[in-house]
Amino acid sequence: MTDNPDLVPGQRIRLSTHINERVRFKLHELTDMKEGVIRAIDQQGYWIEGGSLAEYLQSTSPGADAHSEVQFIEFKRIHWMQKA
Repeated sequence: MTDNPDLVPGQRIRLSTHINERVRFKLHELTDMKEGVIRAIDQQGYWIEGGSLAEYLQSTSPGADAHSEVQFIEFKRIHWMQKA
């Protein structure tokens, strides 16, 4: 696959996919699914607002701001995702 800045690394989805939508995430480290609203995407991951995923990330992500409703998750932690 070529280095296309419009595509998520290792994926075939466009970076604009799912912006402002509630999405369910299955993470590699969890048996249950978490959900949240994707507010932004960059080449490393998603910025998630609210929901069970943002709450989970506040306590498990290094450097997470415990007072912010928006949290970052790297693509490498995501096993799969689907629109909620």
